[in-house]
Amino acid sequence: MQLACPKCGIRDARIAHRRGIGEALRGMFGWFPLRCRRCDARWETSPWAKRAWRYARCPRCYRQDLTYWSETHYNPPWLVRLWLTLGAKHIRCAACRYNFASFRPRKERYERKHEERGET
Repeated sequence: MQLACPKCGIRDARIAHRRGIGEALRGMFGWFPLRCRRCDARWETSPWAKRAWRYARCPRCYRQDLTYWSETHYNPPWLVRLWLTLGAKHIRCAACRYNFASFRPRKERYERKHEERGET
C-alpha cells in the first residue's frame, strides 16, 4: 500500500470519504481513498499493491509499521481473546496506537530511533 503522499512524501494520511459510485465500487474490491493531512493531496491505494496483502496491517489506518502489546496492560475484547487463543499475535499500530490480533506476520519492524545529541 502506498501510504506516503505522492505530492509531499509525508506518511501522514487518513482515509478520505468516497466520492461517487465508482469509488464505492472500487472500495468493495479493496481500493481505499486516502488524503494527506499536510498538503490535502488525494490518492487511492490498495493492500493488493506491492504484495502488501501478505502482511498484517492496522484495521483503522492501514499502516504496516507495527509493534506488539501485552495482555497485562490491555484487556482485549472477547473476539480478540479468541483469536489469541487460536494462535494470533498481539499487534499494535505505532501510528494510531490501536491494539489488535492478527495471524499474518508484520512486514517491517518498527523501532523508535532516538538521535544522539552531541556536545558542542
